[in-house]
Amino acid sequence: MPLDTPPAPLDVPRHRLAAGPYEAVVTEQGAALRELRHRGRDLVFDRSGAVPFPRFSGAVLAPWPNRIAGAAYRFAGREHRLAVDEPGRGTALHGLAVWDRWEAEEASEAALTLSDVVWPRPGYPFTLGVRAHYVLGEDGLSLTLTATNLGREAAPAGLSAHPYFTAGDGACDDWSLHLPCREVLTVDGNLIPTGRVPAHEQGLDFTAPRAVGGAVVDHAFTGAPEGPGEAVLDGPGDGVRIGWSPRCRWVQVYTLHLPGEPDHRRAVAVEPMTCAPDAFNSGEGLAVLEPGESLSMEMTVAAAGD
Repeated sequence: MPLDTPPAPLDVPRHRLAAGPYEAVVTEQGAALRELRHRGRDLVFDRSGAVPFPRFSGAVLAPWPNRIAGAAYRFAGREHRLAVDEPGRGTALHGLAVWDRWEAEEASEAALTLSDVVWPRPGYPFTLGVRAHYVLGEDGLSLTLTATNLGREAAPAGLSAHPYFTAGDGACDDWSLHLPCREVLTVDGNLIPTGRVPAHEQGLDFTAPRAVGGAVVDHAFTGAPEGPGEAVLDGPGDGVRIGWSPRCRWVQVYTLHLPGEPDHRRAVAVEPMTCAPDAFNSGEGLAVLEPGESLSMEMTVAAAGD
């Protein structure tokens, strides 16, 4: 149900969910997960009460996650140019649905379904319906994302979500991360993939739990065993488990790197993705949806040990 008092500074409707020891808040802008608590302890890190949309915090990413190099790609024999919304790197970042106000289709005490239509526009002349279904239960939160081609021709698509997680007060240096991905994508200066290497070659092997330490991570990982996956971010007595469905073969991890700012290294983003960064150009994991076809993924979040 919508909260009685709209949050500052934006009058964007939010919905509160509650079940057992969990409570969550989801906003209609970007279908974003803004809060998730377990017995009063924060599992996600958010600053949306102070700034409009902090670093895509909690947002659903569609019709692509991460970046498209040069904000341009070729599909079905045609060149497409998108707006550059990351000027420093010249890329198109995190899709189009993040800035939309999604429609609340169904809402109850413990579940919420939001929907959006990405209408044709310069750079993405396709019609994509996107649905986000949140369910809160005794064992945590699940998010099911579905994208359906509502148009008359094939459309490229990828999905992800962008929550930042916290495993306690202070910097993430003191937390541990377990991520079952053996490989990491190398990138150029604009964070566009150039190849893939064993994660240990980059000092980023978290296949066994280890301290984050001083590692500066803004990488897409892959090479996890087939089937559903799970990452665990653990702190002193506080931890969070992030799970994903088999369709997600890439996971972006970002140790919030903001030197000189109060939020520097206060959270870690873990983003299961159905495709690689720049998949609109590389084709890695890219879904090509025929009219009426759908792409789906699931993400789960729970307190570690719950």
